[in-house]
Amino acid sequence: MSITNDRIVVVGAGVSGLAIARELAPDHDVIVLDKGGVAADTSSRASGMISLSLEPFPDEWASFALSQFRALDGQGIFSFTERETVRLVPETNTDLYTDQAPDGGEFLTRPELERRYPDSFGDLSAYGGGLVYDGTGYLDALDYTMTLKWAAERAGAEIFRDHEVLDIRVEDGMVIGVETEYGPIDADHVVYATGWKTRDLLADYVDVPVRPLRWNAIVIEPNDPLPADCPMGSEPTMQIYWRLTAHGNVLVGGNEHLLTDPEGTPMDVQTSFRERVIEDVAPLLDGVARGRIRREDCCPTADCASPDGLPIIDTPEEGPDGLTMVTGLHGRGIMLSPVTGHAVRSLVTGEEPPFPMAQFRLDRFDDRSADFEYRSHWGPGEGNPVP
Repeated sequence: MSITNDRIVVVGAGVSGLAIARELAPDHDVIVLDKGGVAADTSSRASGMISLSLEPFPDEWASFALSQFRALDGQGIFSFTERETVRLVPETNTDLYTDQAPDGGEFLTRPELERRYPDSFGDLSAYGGGLVYDGTGYLDALDYTMTLKWAAERAGAEIFRDHEVLDIRVEDGMVIGVETEYGPIDADHVVYATGWKTRDLLADYVDVPVRPLRWNAIVIEPNDPLPADCPMGSEPTMQIYWRLTAHGNVLVGGNEHLLTDPEGTPMDVQTSFRERVIEDVAPLLDGVARGRIRREDCCPTADCASPDGLPIIDTPEEGPDGLTMVTGLHGRGIMLSPVTGHAVRSLVTGEEPPFPMAQFRLDRFDDRSADFEYRSHWGPGEGNPVP
């Protein structure tokens, strides 16, 4: 590929910004700027679950992202471990799935689950079985983001931490660069991949309907190791998920909820979530109820929600020419990052992407306010978030 004369400044060095840089660096002059550090906020704390087949996404998004994770496996320090995912079905709902499971899942009764995954499950007496999905897996979020950084830099991108962008520089309705704490930088395109802060950062140019989102996670060391092929899983009535880690522990996450003041909200895992995990979730896996909590975590600043639960990836008409935004990943920034990176490339270059883009457009929202309720990805009838 020949290098174009276009310079692109990417604001934000989280997983989205790094995925964008990796896509554009082979044939563009790319600079990534971050006020803090690389993957210093939400990206490094993500669960790393890749459960695209269970999400309300177009099939083309899921297949593209999965192919990219498989292709990147083994590069840098990145590895992608494929594991089936079991979504448990309460006994009272079993009849709904005896003939057909949704979204390509396979329904197995409780005895069939226990035979398929020996020594993985504990007390499943409240469940009639589970929906089993393939095309899922997990990764280490920090290893992944650092591998994206490595790949982007190998392709020529320059990545700077502790480098705050103060504003966009605009002339005659067109982006000409950014103003930083160290002075101006010229650019033909500016991409903001700044999560929930995008609304405030771009307030002078465009109204962005996003709100800060937080989740909780607990890592438990089982009393006895679970089998290496133990599936990932989720409990839909509690809206909680789990997976094994590379060290044989179990990461349990969930309790997504909107925030009003992320920077003023305590960073502790909520007591109600901890109690739910200990009392109701840990007993579902063999030996985990007798294990010990090794770590409690939540995203250190906040993730970012949109009104409909889908990302906003667009070059907004009301903004200056050359401005692109990526926001509203709704807690799915890691698993959608290959799509995010390629979507931004298509907006910058005009290339035809291998997946639909209409769902990303900002103009799908008539109301651009941040006064909206949380839109769960779990779907209707699958319980409510833990308060």
